[in-house]
Amino acid sequence: MPFNFLVSSLLLVVATSAVASDDTGISSDEPTIATEEIIVHGEMEIARKRARVIQNLKHLGYEEATRRNGRSVYRPKVAYKPTVVIDDDAWMHIKRSPIRVDPPGRKDNKLRYLWCIPPFTITAACIQVGGQVIGQRKLESHKEDVTRATSFEMREWRTAVIAVAMDKRIGEEIPDMLDQVWDNGQPEKSHDPILTEYSDRRKVILDFWASRSCVQEGQAVRELTADFIAEIIQTSAHPAPAEELVSANERQRCPDSDPLSGVTVSAP
Repeated sequence: MPFNFLVSSLLLVVATSAVASDDTGISSDEPTIATEEIIVHGEMEIARKRARVIQNLKHLGYEEATRRNGRSVYRPKVAYKPTVVIDDDAWMHIKRSPIRVDPPGRKDNKLRYLWCIPPFTITAACIQVGGQVIGQRKLESHKEDVTRATSFEMREWRTAVIAVAMDKRIGEEIPDMLDQVWDNGQPEKSHDPILTEYSDRRKVILDFWASRSCVQEGQAVRELTADFIAEIIQTSAHPAPAEELVSANERQRCPDSDPLSGVTVSAP
């Protein structure tokens, strides 16, 4: 049984426990992939957090000028204020506004560009140079205004992006990777040869478990990998002998991590 199916099933039990205890007794028989539900919910949360950042920028007098490749450029209505670049990965870059062609008139009226025909081309009516002539001290002050107005919302947005990425990694990418290594001998690096021996496959997975970081995300990945070792490897025809588990425990350096000593070792 693929390990990613086991992970999804566990997440499904957690996600639907409240429904199962509903007084109405109504339950749905439709199949549900819990991991996908979590990610979709997380993406909706990302969209809400991003919208709050954009709302604050609009309150400061910014409007979206261009959007391409997951990156939006917000320009100030006042030419001397800095330009703000927003990336979909939840980072912000604030920079000096470039010289821009921005004749007066309604934005949807293309006739306003007649201001840019000689002899009016070099006049302030067509070309906005404020961003290039403002002093560095004043520019930094305006940058700080943007930072203060968006720092809380940016932090919340970034946290939501990281959470969704982590949910996808734990719910999809790592279970798929572990399945590929154990079932098909997929090597750690694409150009390496296929792992034909189960001892080599165990080594890759045990090394992966032992090398995770000691932060919260690393702990979650380590626990997921330990579950794979217990439920898949140790119940297979090629379980890890005790010395391999002991060696993995010795290489793992996180003090709060549970060792693999609790894994039952089947007879070879």
